[in-house]
Amino acid sequence: MSAGLPSVLIPYPGPVDAGWQDIFVYLRPESNGVQIESAILKVFSQQPSYKTDLTLAYMANLPGEFMMANHVVENHYQVQLHFAVHGRNAFTPHMKYVFSRYFQVDFDQANIYGAFTALRVFRLSPEELFKLWVDPADLLEINGQIIKRVGGNYVVNYNIPALLHKHSRTTDIAVLMFRTRLSYPEFAATVEQVRDSLVEMGYLKPTEPLGRIFHYSKGPMDQLRDGLGYLYTANGSNIAFEDLSFARYLMEHGVSKSVILNLVKFPVVVMDDDREVDFFRLTDGCDYLHCIRIMRRIRSQYMYTLNQ
Repeated sequence: MSAGLPSVLIPYPGPVDAGWQDIFVYLRPESNGVQIESAILKVFSQQPSYKTDLTLAYMANLPGEFMMANHVVENHYQVQLHFAVHGRNAFTPHMKYVFSRYFQVDFDQANIYGAFTALRVFRLSPEELFKLWVDPADLLEINGQIIKRVGGNYVVNYNIPALLHKHSRTTDIAVLMFRTRLSYPEFAATVEQVRDSLVEMGYLKPTEPLGRIFHYSKGPMDQLRDGLGYLYTANGSNIAFEDLSFARYLMEHGVSKSVILNLVKFPVVVMDDDREVDFFRLTDGCDYLHCIRIMRRIRSQYMYTLNQ
């Protein structure tokens, strides 16, 4: 097999039946791949529900050169990348209002920089910007975007340059997909056991966020985005969109492919109660039925031109 193709150890079995969910886990490039992967599998395989309500349904290693050639990371974080590039110019009126109210400054007068502009202005490396410590009160999340106050300046999505920088042709990614009937709180409890194990093994400090080591799908929309980016056949082809579990579920319930993909690309929406929200965040922890019910309450969508 070419070094440029995914190494698929457990092939994707096709979409799941109603009542199940497909939750992806993928390791960060900076994690100690094999040891971390083994620790994750050990904790999950020891759960009483393993094999009955929780199974490992997909397992693959994606080479760095394959991910770079297919722009996997850029596509996955395309919304955050858009805001990191355009900074203040990407804000909606609602985001401007929340920003001004939270930081107690006039949005039009504030020094707001997209993360890539901030690298030049402050003469920092991506990692230096990422590690620049601020008080928790100096961080604000609006519509899934993170604003960091640094002195009298504000940086939009400060983490994106470092995240892109850590991925290279030499950094492979391990991807696992667990098929489960567990609720999200139950699955999250198992993830906390993984965290305890990683702390005990010395791979994670007790104060460090688990997201430094791996990501896992937080809701059905996250599952869909993860499936689009990290689910492949051995020859490097994407799994057909219609064969992704949540996509299949939505389409069987009358939601068109174009509507689904637009929601993945443009997740900032206005609901029927006038709230402007990030639909990914809004549906974190939902099952498929609850998610589609919330989806049907969307009144409008914030559209913009994504970076290529």
